[in-house]
Amino acid sequence: MPKRWGCYPVTTVHLMVVMASGRTIARVVTSARDDGLVGVALSPAEATVLLAYSKPGIDSQGGLRVAYGPLIGRWAAPQTISGRWGIGWTNGRPLAEPHLALSPDGTVLVAWNGCLTRNACLGAVGEGYARQRVVVAWHRPGRPFAPPAVVRAPLGSVPQFDATGSAYLSGDCSGTVAIARVHSRRFSRTIVTGGAVKSFALALSGARQGLAAWVAGACSYDETTPPRNGPVRISLLRGGTFTRPQALTANTTEAMRSSAAAVPSGGIVSWDVRAANEAEEPFSARIGANGVPGSIQQGAKAVIPIAADARGDLMLEDGRSASSYGPGAPGPSPPFVRPAGGGPDEPAPSRFGSLAAAPAGRGFAFAWLPNLTTLNLSVWRP
Repeated sequence: MPKRWGCYPVTTVHLMVVMASGRTIARVVTSARDDGLVGVALSPAEATVLLAYSKPGIDSQGGLRVAYGPLIGRWAAPQTISGRWGIGWTNGRPLAEPHLALSPDGTVLVAWNGCLTRNACLGAVGEGYARQRVVVAWHRPGRPFAPPAVVRAPLGSVPQFDATGSAYLSGDCSGTVAIARVHSRRFSRTIVTGGAVKSFALALSGARQGLAAWVAGACSYDETTPPRNGPVRISLLRGGTFTRPQALTANTTEAMRSSAAAVPSGGIVSWDVRAANEAEEPFSARIGANGVPGSIQQGAKAVIPIAADARGDLMLEDGRSASSYGPGAPGPSPPFVRPAGGGPDEPAPSRFGSLAAAPAGRGFAFAWLPNLTTLNLSVWRP
């Protein structure tokens, strides 16, 4: 890692907002040495851009800044929100990437793995990684970010909000979810499953409702020890309470990872299993509103959930059979939208790109690069 500012490149971060009317608003958010874009939260009143910056001579991923302001109007200079906390590295999973989430009332929550010492920031196995902490920062529209605060939540936590404005923190390698009820900044921990897990996925839908899916295996924090595969388990979130975990696959299943999307009528869970030819073959099952799984689909009949908007429209990806891989085989098909309430699937304009789902209402935005100099944006609305 460079030790002097002069060794870092100057990075310029641009924000472009396409309004529903078709009007385009563009601005330069920042132009500084090694300010990298982490994410964006966009509400009707305000945009928030999360930036990571490097700290020369410090063995961490750096710190966090935010820039925010009205869609039309003047913004203040970027504000540092990480305080004395660095962003910790990890040796294996869970990843220590910062994330942000937007609530229905425009509140923004940022979460990251924080560290204070060299060993902790390096993510060394044992004492170092154990000293990382989940750090959060809150922001209400029109006000500065609150100081960073340590919370009891799984390392590698990703923040989410449900329709009531309650906040959730969940991580890839823990069966525990930290929840802060609406208008509260105090998180309490709920144990969804007490066993070892990996690929824990929490998908929310509606008011205090959702679906959790995970592999009953184990993550690895050591490069010499591979992660452990296992069967897939699920739990419904109803009225803010998780149901008792239930088996989605047989105990002999060697699933590598899982993903989930929740809609008011239930959800979809998918998982991957390594086939005899070493290719990863997907499986999926629909989950009813009562938690009862449908029939399991395999290979080309499976669908992989990517995201869901606030009204139950799904962004999905077609599965592929393990035998379809190899020289000359066709590449993956583009992801597609499956509208809530029926209607034909609508494919995205490209096989590869970045996706955002509407946190309120219906819609998806899909951005992709047709070449090295052009960025295209397509918006799906019913």
